[in-house]
Amino acid sequence: MNDRLTRIRESEKNSHIETYSRENLYDKNSWLQKPIKTVRELIPLFSNYKELRVLDLGCGIGRNSICIAETYQNITCTVDCVDLLEIAIEKLNQSAKEYGVSEIINGIIKPIEEYEIRQDSYDLIMAISALEHIDSEESFIRKLSEIENGVRENGIVCLAINSNVRETNAKTKEPLEAQFEVNLPTEKLQLLLEDIFSDWRILKTGVAAQEYDIPRNGSISHLDTNVVTFVVQK
Repeated sequence: MNDRLTRIRESEKNSHIETYSRENLYDKNSWLQKPIKTVRELIPLFSNYKELRVLDLGCGIGRNSICIAETYQNITCTVDCVDLLEIAIEKLNQSAKEYGVSEIINGIIKPIEEYEIRQDSYDLIMAISALEHIDSEESFIRKLSEIENGVRENGIVCLAINSNVRETNAKTKEPLEAQFEVNLPTEKLQLLLEDIFSDWRILKTGVAAQEYDIPRNGSISHLDTNVVTFVVQK
């Protein structure tokens, strides 16, 4: 692991540990209070399934995956949840127990780039603010191809990826190195997604400018980012 990757992953680890230590899944007035809107829109599309297999890459503490498991706990359903951080998977498992879906949720502590996605394995693969934390642009492109091959016929891929991220010290406004392993220009990212999933049916696509503050190494960083949403069906 090179120095830049080590530095970024340590910074991200510390930021998430601080956040996850003080916030719980679906707490009111928390950014974790419900699944993202795009995932909520997708959940009903699987209502006629008798068996459902889902992959949540960069799952965190289960913001999006626990709700899916709850919705489909009365059919044969498996949700594989992959995250680099032990604290994320620990809290995911706690929430799965709390919401009665422990037998559905499968927590896996592993970097996304190291998780093998087998061909035709999943009905839904989602990665929400996750793929930009793959170790390199080359690995990022390979993982997108894995995702494309890993979805069954009529399955869905749901991606939300930060692009063109700018990071500054929230107090001093000093420009900082963006703590993202992969930080592509927005247009390049869109073209890449369109190329890899060229034969798929687009269900939703768009770019939203977002800004927010996060704890970072004892101070607060301000992030400006273009979030690319890309939802397609095979």
